[in-house]
Amino acid sequence: MLNKLDKNINAYHFVVRTIGSLIVYIGLIVVIIYPKGIFGSDIIKPMLIGFFSVVALLFLIFNFVLPFFIHSLYGYRIHESYILVQRGVLFKTTEYIPLKRIQHIERLQGPIQTLFKQSTVFIHTAGSRDAIVGLPQDVANDVIHQIREKLQEYLDSCEGKTDES
Repeated sequence: MLNKLDKNINAYHFVVRTIGSLIVYIGLIVVIIYPKGIFGSDIIKPMLIGFFSVVALLFLIFNFVLPFFIHSLYGYRIHESYILVQRGVLFKTTEYIPLKRIQHIERLQGPIQTLFKQSTVFIHTAGSRDAIVGLPQDVANDVIHQIREKLQEYLDSCEGKTDES
């Protein structure tokens, strides 16, 4: 059973994706407002309107439909030897992060996450940086503490093996 993210993760993703999509929406509005003569040919404006409309429609689906599945599909689990992080709506990803590969852990809270009282926990390994996005602030601190405890247990068990040699 996966530990779920904050209930407001859907709203957070909605806001972040909408802010990012404003460029496309503004582009569509600009193309609609400008007169045909600016584009040089009468066919270019309808083509641009069609292109930006299709892209805007895809972004609307991306912004208004997909975020509502995030809370039910995203999650994490801390096991004895690894951390499992699951995410993705259209393309689902399951990552197994071995505890023995962890180099350091950090917590980040951007301005939008501060509004939603959420945090992101970054787990740095030798070859990657993985993230658990959308944890409540207190849960993020608990997750970091649990990972540190598991990592310390692993290091203590390795230390005992080298002492016996």
